[in-house]
Amino acid sequence: MSEFTDVMRAALHAVERGERVALATVVRVRGSAPRHAGARMLVWPDGRTVGTVGGASLEQKVIDDARRALVARHGRVESYPLTTGGEPESLGLCGGVVDVHIEVLETPATLVLLGAGHVARPLARMAHEVGMRLVVIDDRPEFASPEAFPEAEHVALVGYDSATERLDPLPTEHFGSESYVVVATWGWDEPALAQVLTMEPPAAYVGLVASPTKHRVIRERLAARGVPAEALARLRSPIGLDLGAETPAEIALSIVAEILAVRRNATGRPLSAERPIPSKPA
Repeated sequence: MSEFTDVMRAALHAVERGERVALATVVRVRGSAPRHAGARMLVWPDGRTVGTVGGASLEQKVIDDARRALVARHGRVESYPLTTGGEPESLGLCGGVVDVHIEVLETPATLVLLGAGHVARPLARMAHEVGMRLVVIDDRPEFASPEAFPEAEHVALVGYDSATERLDPLPTEHFGSESYVVVATWGWDEPALAQVLTMEPPAAYVGLVASPTKHRVIRERLAARGVPAEALARLRSPIGLDLGAETPAEIALSIVAEILAVRRNATGRPLSAERPIPSKPA
């Protein structure tokens, strides 16, 4: 089996298992270098690798940059001079310059909507537009249907008894470390959160559409149910970036924006924050 096949097969298997990995590819070589353009190496967050882009200190630098790219979830192209002070480095490098494209490979994030109400529909459309998989769960068949959510990969019904406040087990196959959960039900937020916040592995994001008062009350009731404090600390509410949102579409936009910021480890600040916004011409 060729090195190329080994690397690409390992990449495919990693993504199928839901792992995030970085694919480093030599895209340009100037001067003398240990590998030609096209050499590839797969890097895991813990530093494991398959394949090689040249060995020695070059490879370690690429691994370090690939691990940083995995944290940031952003690809990049890096140039690596193989000389130090005009002399080839002592670790087997050859005196040229190597350009390496580092690409982050991962399965698409899954947005799980618990509740199929008025905010869920624009939220589903926007999440689909930014490339997220979509799962919709509700207890009302007239709301949770493939016709209402054509973007969804899965639309599921769950049983809920309002008299006893008993919620059937949620389908755990849709939850995991790459799932982003938005809770906006008509009346079963608390039992839903009691399940979601205690799932393992924990979701990347759990948000509740609620006012500050409702959030406080639900948080207190979840604590009384025995939900651990560290799990409650992961609950975001009110959710969304502060856009002054009022309509369902505006609220959905603010939620998707926050989810993207969390996923990309971004600040959510305006890009113009570091420089003055030009004043409007008189």
